[in-house]
Amino acid sequence: MSRIAYPYIRPAAETVEAGPWLFMLDDAAVDLPESLDQWDYNLDLHVRRTVRVDVDLVREQCRLPEDVAVDLCVVWRSSGSGLFGRATALRVVGRQPAELDLDVTIPGTAVGGVLDLDTVLVLAESRERSDVLAPWRAGSMLWQQRSSIRLQGDASQFPISVVDFAATSLPDGAGWHLEISGSMDSAAMGSLLLLVNEQHKPVAEAFGNAGRPRAADRLVLSAAYADVARTMIEHALACDEFNDDAEFDDETLGAMLMDVFRGVFGDRTVKDIRLRAKDSPSLVATEVQAAVNIFGSER
Repeated sequence: MSRIAYPYIRPAAETVEAGPWLFMLDDAAVDLPESLDQWDYNLDLHVRRTVRVDVDLVREQCRLPEDVAVDLCVVWRSSGSGLFGRATALRVVGRQPAELDLDVTIPGTAVGGVLDLDTVLVLAESRERSDVLAPWRAGSMLWQQRSSIRLQGDASQFPISVVDFAATSLPDGAGWHLEISGSMDSAAMGSLLLLVNEQHKPVAEAFGNAGRPRAADRLVLSAAYADVARTMIEHALACDEFNDDAEFDDETLGAMLMDVFRGVFGDRTVKDIRLRAKDSPSLVATEVQAAVNIFGSER
């Protein structure tokens, strides 16, 4: 196992005591699970934890002045979207051990795949270098802990944006449009965007109720799911690098397209389906419709 060698002294692990992350759902707090099987883009990630920092001992062990400021931060990173950000930062003040409550919400539309939550204690400001072994640059990492959660579920696993199609070049009467960009090695979540027309009320309401859909919503979402799958298959078949010998890293566009392809066509080869699409593209589209079981029809 590789280890990072820091060019300065770091405090002992016991100077910071971090409580468990709690996942907030409908005002109920539960331990953060390893995965959210029913996650969808409508569900923002609201999490809390309490962290106790013996700030005076941290300063002592790091050979820092008594008045030096440190920050306790939460930084998140999503493997699926390739996005990251700082969720919160709290200043640790005084000389007595402090208990800090971290309460963060991360938008569901910005994440996917594996979500890493890094709780970090950092030097808040740059200081004059009083000791050759003491940290002195702002942002120097004094302590850190990572927690991860896999986001998965039956709902769409890529970003969705609700917009007015009349303000775009898209047809006003369309309900949705899937944009695909980037190479097969691009992060999947950064390469896909499903646009939903806010002026198309049945469609906008169906996506708004995706977490708890009504019967009518299920029909709309089923049609959208089938159309999105067809669009992704057509995009994959149009790309030469998408072939039977290709190997794509996890959470990339190529890996997601291959998952969709295998879900629709099973063990059939890309070469076979590409040839069929050239001869009869409408038949391939119908095969996709059947594979996703549009409208939940009994077979």
